[in-house]
Amino acid sequence: MKKLVALFVITAAFLSFNSNTFSQPQFTIHLTGGYNLPLPDLKGDLTDSADITNTFGMNLGYGFGADAKYYLGKKRNVGITLALGYQLFSNSEDTSQYLGKDIKNKLNAFTVGLGIEYAFMPKGKANPFVGAEFTGHFFSGNYEATVLGTSQTADLKSASRFGLGLGAGVDIALSKSIGIVIGGKYHLANLIGKEELDTAAISTNEYQLVDKEYTIGNTTIEAKNISYLQFYAGVSFYLNQPKKMKK
Repeated sequence: MKKLVALFVITAAFLSFNSNTFSQPQFTIHLTGGYNLPLPDLKGDLTDSADITNTFGMNLGYGFGADAKYYLGKKRNVGITLALGYQLFSNSEDTSQYLGKDIKNKLNAFTVGLGIEYAFMPKGKANPFVGAEFTGHFFSGNYEATVLGTSQTADLKSASRFGLGLGAGVDIALSKSIGIVIGGKYHLANLIGKEELDTAAISTNEYQLVDKEYTIGNTTIEAKNISYLQFYAGVSFYLNQPKKMKK
């Protein structure tokens, strides 16, 4: 993460060298999309028996969203952030040679984040920033297995988890009203709200998001973390910016 922040700072300094600058807008809106890289224990192999037990079996992910940032004070280095998004994770494998079936596994999340941000160069055309936010992930998903031509499906029981997001990026102004943003975030989604397996609620049509340690008989299944890296790019809209351009 430190290397990523350093890269954004160097890029911003290069882009803003000997160029005109703009005063930091008080209010910024971003529309973004990008790629999500699942990390252990979210990432897993559907053909590996250990991964089937100890991970959520995801391979790749995508996401899109929007955020609003309100900057405080005269310098406008510090901002309050509100973010909304939708994240999609999936994995699909032909496991017929191992298990006699094809498997498709999906995990989706509507996300909300409330946080704080620090901008390093609020008067620069390229403005690097770092931030932290408290997040809510509201999960849904489904699982499909095709066994000898017969499809078996189950839906994930709705689940809520709360955690942290730590990120960095750079906002590059193309004019006084519009720009582009690129960045990355590390999400640990389930610091709060983990649930163990409810054996009384086991169903062939529905399954749980089980991420808390639990024991069945003499076997203990360890707790799982839902974490991922999010890389994004998008469009910036600047509102309530001083009319006078600064050199």
